[in-house]
Amino acid sequence: MKKFKRFHGAVLTAVLSAALLAGCGSSASPAAAGKESAKAATTEQTGNSASGGQAGAAATEQTRLDKILTEGKITNVCEPYFAPYEFIDNTKSGQDQFRGADMELARYIAKDLGVELEIVPLEWSAVLTGVTEGKYDMACAGLGYTEERAKTMNLSDIYQQGSKQGLLIRAEDSDKYKTFDDFKGTKVGFQSGTIQETLATQQLPESELVTYDLINNAVLALDAGKVDAVSVAIPNGEMFAKSNPKLAVFEGQYFERGKNGNCIGLPKGETALRDRVNAIIAEVTEKGLYQQWLDEAVQEAKALGLDVN
Repeated sequence: MKKFKRFHGAVLTAVLSAALLAGCGSSASPAAAGKESAKAATTEQTGNSASGGQAGAAATEQTRLDKILTEGKITNVCEPYFAPYEFIDNTKSGQDQFRGADMELARYIAKDLGVELEIVPLEWSAVLTGVTEGKYDMACAGLGYTEERAKTMNLSDIYQQGSKQGLLIRAEDSDKYKTFDDFKGTKVGFQSGTIQETLATQQLPESELVTYDLINNAVLALDAGKVDAVSVAIPNGEMFAKSNPKLAVFEGQYFERGKNGNCIGLPKGETALRDRVNAIIAEVTEKGLYQQWLDEAVQEAKALGLDVN
């Protein structure tokens, strides 16, 4: 999760310029109610007042949610190569080419707020810095919860429970490893900026950790004998092992995790925006919409010939 990332990175540059120029938006009657409730929430936070001096002071304390509602647009940054959560359908154009369950959640949030959604495709490290530096409004992008991320972002409530995390190894080495202790002194790879990096760093301190820009490159290094294991989300590991019988998921031990699942990353300090997003997530969860979007996205991605995580 989350972003556990990512595939088809080579095509990102080609799609980026066109995607950044395109935008989509919609409005509906529920959105107006959402907008009004959001304004009410932010009124308390900014201390808005009808009197001249106080109103001027409040204006200087405009929240990000205020800005989104005023400008009529919210930006969502993602790395769209992680089907079924986010992926590209090259038969479509503009903003509509960005598909997946998380893209539908982002669209739902925008509709509820009554604003336009702009999806911005970037590589994963730029997704993270784009949110932490406040360049974008949110990252609804298969972003897994970690304590480290919670220190640099406002993280929403979890909308998709996470999967097990562990190691992918060469099948021929299956008898060599019984527990994580057996990986002391071995080389363990992972994609930079992911939960898999955090877990390997924390729980395999005596392994030699090797960073890769893409999970595919880490797996290729494993197959070539350049590393001894790769830190993966177990569903991803199973997919790699299925497509390459020389690889296998290590079943002796999994990484320990606390809070586990996908959430939306928001700029630090923007509590009004976080609270509004959490209210929308609660509604989506109650209606069972995310699972519906996920099921549809799986079928759509498979029809496009994409690997599904």
